[in-house]
Amino acid sequence: MKIARLILCLLAALPVAANLPAADPPPDAFTEMLSSLGLDEADLGFRPQGYWTRYPDPQDVPYKLPAFDGLMAEPHRIYDFTRVMALAVEDYLHPDYLAAHSNALLKVAYYTGVRNVTAQFRDYSASLWAEVDQEEPLLAAIRQIYAETGRTWRYHAMGQAADFPLIERDLREAIRPLHPEMQKAVAGTVLHLLSAWRFRQTAMRNVDWEDAVTCWRLRHLGETQFDGLEYHPQLDDAARALDRNSLIYAGYKLLESSEQLADTLAVLRAAKGVDWGTQKLNVETPIGRIVIGGPGDDRHRYSDLLLLVDLGGDDTYEGAVGSTPSLDIPISLAVDLEGNDNYVNEDEYLPSQGAAIFGAGMLLDLAGNDAYRSTRLGQGAAMLGVGILADMAGDDEYELWTDGQGAAYFGVGVAIDNSGDDRYRLWGDGQGYGGVGGVGALVNRTGRDLYYCEPLAGKVFRPDFHAKEGKFNYSYAQGCGIGRRGDITDGHSWAGGMGTLIDLAGDDVYEAAQWAQGCGYWYGMGFLWDGGGDDRYAATGWSMGAGAHFCLGALIDEGGDDRHVIWEEQSQGLGFGHDYTVALCLNRGGDDEYRVNGDGLGFAINMSQVFFFDTEGNDRYEMGSTGRGFGWNNFEQYNPPIIGAFPILYSDQICLFGDLAGRDQYGTVEFASNRAGTSRMQDGARIFTPEPAVRDTLANPRYYGLGVDFPDWQGPPVEYFRDKMARRFKEFK
Repeated sequence: MKIARLILCLLAALPVAANLPAADPPPDAFTEMLSSLGLDEADLGFRPQGYWTRYPDPQDVPYKLPAFDGLMAEPHRIYDFTRVMALAVEDYLHPDYLAAHSNALLKVAYYTGVRNVTAQFRDYSASLWAEVDQEEPLLAAIRQIYAETGRTWRYHAMGQAADFPLIERDLREAIRPLHPEMQKAVAGTVLHLLSAWRFRQTAMRNVDWEDAVTCWRLRHLGETQFDGLEYHPQLDDAARALDRNSLIYAGYKLLESSEQLADTLAVLRAAKGVDWGTQKLNVETPIGRIVIGGPGDDRHRYSDLLLLVDLGGDDTYEGAVGSTPSLDIPISLAVDLEGNDNYVNEDEYLPSQGAAIFGAGMLLDLAGNDAYRSTRLGQGAAMLGVGILADMAGDDEYELWTDGQGAAYFGVGVAIDNSGDDRYRLWGDGQGYGGVGGVGALVNRTGRDLYYCEPLAGKVFRPDFHAKEGKFNYSYAQGCGIGRRGDITDGHSWAGGMGTLIDLAGDDVYEAAQWAQGCGYWYGMGFLWDGGGDDRYAATGWSMGAGAHFCLGALIDEGGDDRHVIWEEQSQGLGFGHDYTVALCLNRGGDDEYRVNGDGLGFAINMSQVFFFDTEGNDRYEMGSTGRGFGWNNFEQYNPPIIGAFPILYSDQICLFGDLAGRDQYGTVEFASNRAGTSRMQDGARIFTPEPAVRDTLANPRYYGLGVDFPDWQGPPVEYFRDKMARRFKEFK
């Protein structure tokens, strides 16, 4: 009886225990820092309103990208947003996925490019469809081009057939040497390109042709739009009239059909019974030339290509390969199967090497140690179009003046390099650059890579007035989004685009001058994500998780012993924000070094929100003796606010510096003598700016700065920076 009564008592108690409230989980370091400032997640970010006088109302700034408002309101989602792009590269360029699928390039371009300029696509497929004729597949495909473009297939006069030209006869003779399976593969691709051409024509239906001609010659947008130096009404009109989604769909067709063709030809190359020396073709069509190059060392120089396929050899390509050479040839695809190739373009008004204007262009190179050299708008670049460069293997070299290596204005430009030790060199406006209304992404999966953007104005004249004596350049590179600031000139403000650089693995070097390496400006977004390796970052200012004027910038490094140096005398960076900037500088793992001569390391002015976190390792921090950082903010300026600073009343300025683990060193460095001194931050210190007692006395108290060096954080990992996504493959290859 006593036992039964005891059991009944325990059972009766169970519902009560089940209804007890669950204990709150312990805070992570980020949450603990916010709590110590009296803040929580709801206080993060900005949600501007139309009554914020002098604040450029985001509803009145055209060409703003879909993610911008959300990330400005929820900056703690920046890590997740960037990680999804990096994970897409990891998943879809994985060797096992590439071996089993023919849509990897479409997937990567979607997540790093297309999805960020329009939300009206998903990543399923390009819906390719081609009814290939079984008897004369390629001839029938070309005949369909003539039919859809309204061009004459068989000439006649006076009631009888003309003696010449004999288009059908000449094409049949040219095609005859091709193996039947080669004909089918190329015919299917031609039909896909015809579909892309059709969607491009739809995209242009409302664009004034004279505006298009004027826009075609524009080649200095990067240099002229950041401070509204020149307004191009034709560009504005064309951007508004263009059916962007139809044009992107044309780019979808090139992305998927290129990979299908390459995979089909790779299988065919392994088969026996094909005389590859005779597999050559050079014919014209109303929408561009079709060329097949054999396995030898070829020299290709064309100005009217619809499709170029080269089967091997160390080839030389000149001009607009895989790019739109004119308004009349708006679709162009080039596929090179193997060989150490040389791509050269010396015409600065000719898009090249995977580039497009008012169209879609793509270059796919499968293997070899290749060299790419061009001038403006190339190597994965677009203006009012879609441009893709994909190099799948080899130690490659990329050289460009401006506007490329993953860059776009009012379009999508993606440069993909799958493997190899690569070297990128650029004057500016590239290597993951989103100009006005554009999305540019540079994706490099593996290898020890160099990303170089010329810093010295004495070598390439692009001087930035922020730099002392104008010695250093505007870079706008390596994950940078730049808009058109029209408030100081003509009142035509355009939102910046989104620039992303993603490098998954390898000991990499990043070198630039001003405005680079995860930087935004004027409604632009810039992200640099490095997945691992002992990396070296060098810049002169406004770099490494930084920005100015209503923007977002983030540098995320996931591991390795890294070195970050902002080395110019007048310098800002490594977590720096000015004028409603959201900036993140995050380094996970490794014994790292940081040096900035000016302001940074968790520094915010004029109502910005900046977050700097190093999660582990024995790190060293050096700052110039006049530099301010470690949670510093300008709480005394505009307090109380003047008329022009009215929005300050409704905004929180938040800047956090957190080092979560390790034995760290802090010192000051004089720029000239490199003399170390005492830093205001120390290992194990906690510094408020302003102190809470001081903040309570301010007319406007919405300033929150905190720098903490945790002796060794024992709580849970930072939830905002935790890798939450499932990987498709367990092993990274």
